[in-house]
Amino acid sequence: MPEAVFEYPGIGDFSEVRYTLSHGISPGRITIRAAPAAIRPMAEGAALFRYAGAVIQMPDCRLDQLTVETSGDGRSVMRVEILDQRWRWRFGQLSGEYNVRIDDGDAIASGTEKAPQDLARLCLQAMGQQRFDVSKMPNLLRPYVYWDYKIPALALADLADACGCRVVLKIGGAVAIEPAGQGETLPITLAATAGEAIYDRPETPAALKFVAAPNVYQMDFDLAPVAVEPNGDIVPLDDVSYAPSLGWRSEPLAELGNVEAAHRELAQSCVWKYYQIQPKFTLPGDPPTRENMIEKIAEVLPLLPHQVEADKTPDKTLRRRPPWVYGLFEKGAATFPQIREHEQPDPELNETPQDLYARGFTVDHHRGLVIFAEPVYLYRQVDDNYEVHPARLKLRIACQRRDKQTRGVVRFEVSPQKPARQTAAQTILRDDIAREVYFNHQSKKVVSNEPDVKRQAEYYLQAAAKELQAAQPGTLTYDGFWPIQPDGAIRQVSWIIHSSGKGSTIVSRNREDDLVDMSYRERRLLERVVEMSRTERRREQRGERR
Repeated sequence: MPEAVFEYPGIGDFSEVRYTLSHGISPGRITIRAAPAAIRPMAEGAALFRYAGAVIQMPDCRLDQLTVETSGDGRSVMRVEILDQRWRWRFGQLSGEYNVRIDDGDAIASGTEKAPQDLARLCLQAMGQQRFDVSKMPNLLRPYVYWDYKIPALALADLADACGCRVVLKIGGAVAIEPAGQGETLPITLAATAGEAIYDRPETPAALKFVAAPNVYQMDFDLAPVAVEPNGDIVPLDDVSYAPSLGWRSEPLAELGNVEAAHRELAQSCVWKYYQIQPKFTLPGDPPTRENMIEKIAEVLPLLPHQVEADKTPDKTLRRRPPWVYGLFEKGAATFPQIREHEQPDPELNETPQDLYARGFTVDHHRGLVIFAEPVYLYRQVDDNYEVHPARLKLRIACQRRDKQTRGVVRFEVSPQKPARQTAAQTILRDDIAREVYFNHQSKKVVSNEPDVKRQAEYYLQAAAKELQAAQPGTLTYDGFWPIQPDGAIRQVSWIIHSSGKGSTIVSRNREDDLVDMSYRERRLLERVVEMSRTERRREQRGERR
């Protein structure tokens, strides 16, 4: 019987060796047990398994740790752990923003479009990987990607997951992106000594559901004047407790002399300066049903810091428009008085840019307030005098919508199954894809990227369905070393040298042996937790809040 051989610089004799090559970006471990006198391992080098003419070589490995173990008879055994080449993938950085959607929600901003295979190449090159194959990666989607000094391997793993693929390290050190669940079958030969390769129906959900990021709407909100009560509450201007006895319409704007002295400073800070969005509307693109009626402004708070529509910057990139305020308001002595009794604000600001408010204001996104730097109002003639009346204003800004009962944000959902089965659905959540809607006042039409979101949803649902299919799962053990390459279906290959000197190979297809290693999903969860922790530390360092 031939003897199994393992080679690594600085390791002489050994008693046992085990290495499992699995999917993903986390390094696999070669575990060696040997007498301490035979262990003087180099920090880096190639690992080689040889048995009866078969050779498995993994380049660029690195010593991780040495541990002394004591057996029951008192003898010392050294356990050596060596990482495969993926130890290098813990380092590096990658920045970039790609596949940025422009204002119609469908087209991609010029200069930002990259196919998944191109994005994968960027990651692999940043990882220092010279030999790789991304040809099997689906290339029709254009997923939005934002990398801010992200570790390239984590960026690649996220991209592969998004496309229904796996990052696969091959024997010899090459890397491939393989469709999950698709690949070679287990070879049935006389060398197969144990295991099973049978139909094993996986645990599947009753349904699949695609859930996008929260819907984003661009809305022209009606604004009404409000004031701040001494306790901080926001109330309609006419209802504020310190309103003068004759009301605000005849009150001098600057002095507010008829307001009690104790509250005059507060009044001067907010009267005709604070306007709040008003309820009783339906968001664009939503059917005008009672269920969709926004009854309270809390259903759309907090407001977003921009519009849905975007403009080209001088460098030809696109940037979301900031909030706009427009309408009918007094513009100063040069145009005083503007008496427009029956006019309404014109939302077509390309035709009436004079109605766009160009002076200073801020938006309190959490309370739905527009806070002006100076009083904003309209004069109305009554007999021989002029009264101060509320300006007819609108705020154009983006928002999300909250469920009336739960206050959870409303997201766009797609499921190919009937609603009755969706209570036990497996959710595919994609926070980089959002349904965006606005009303184009020039064309008088609702503009939505919903068709594009549906196309992407169909792809992710199909990819998830394929991964859940029972595709001849099983595990087989073979005599000797077999150079079986992992692919989308071959998830684990282990090469073992037993204390008897015999070599064996264990191969798992569309299943993972938890006793051998953590499962792919467990490793990805751990990697995501580490990345979230890293991102949170960076936020704290920048002084940012959640």
